Amino acid sequence: MHSEVNSLYEKLRGANGKELFAFRGMMNDDILGEILSRVEDALSEQESLMKLQRRINVIAVEILQNIFHHFEGIEANSTVDPKTNVVLFLLSKDVDAYYIVAGNYVPIETANFLKERIDSINELSVDELKKRYRKVLSNGDFSEQGGAGLGIIDIARKSGQKLDYDFTSTDDTHSFFTIKVSVPI
Repeated sequence: MHSEVNSLYEKLRGANGKELFAFRGMMNDDILGEILSRVEDALSEQESLMKLQRRINVIAVEILQNIFHHFEGIEANSTVDPKTNVVLFLLSKDVDAYYIVAGNYVPIETANFLKERIDSINELSVDELKKRYRKVLSNGDFSEQGGAGLGIIDIARKSGQKLDYDFTSTDDTHSFFTIKVSVPI
């Protein structure tokens, strides 16, 4: 399974301007914190406005938290299959935008759910996104992982762009989910 991730990772590196930070490897709580710290450091070295840096950082945090919270086997009492415990994360910048690309293995059922969720969010206008966000917040309809799809809605709101995603089928039980978010400068 890792060969697909390795080739995807190499293909994505440098595909969207200057690479600011790249990670490919196993995921756990410590690594999540380290990635977030490195992203913040990479952004602070850029000449962009603080407000833009904060927006990009919020998007990166949301993406990584979504990966972490929905990660198969991340609970303390379970074991993570090393074949599916691979995450990739890239932050890059060109003259027009910052790009965040992240990927992880997801069970086929989760892939179907994510596809439906992202497609429905991509169909919404800016005003509709705001309304959906408020509705989900006021609804209090949170999942076991603590969210109600707020993360994906917030990523779309903060980027101001449609979410680009892909699922690469790896076997009968998993797909590799990749999300690409662009944030115009």
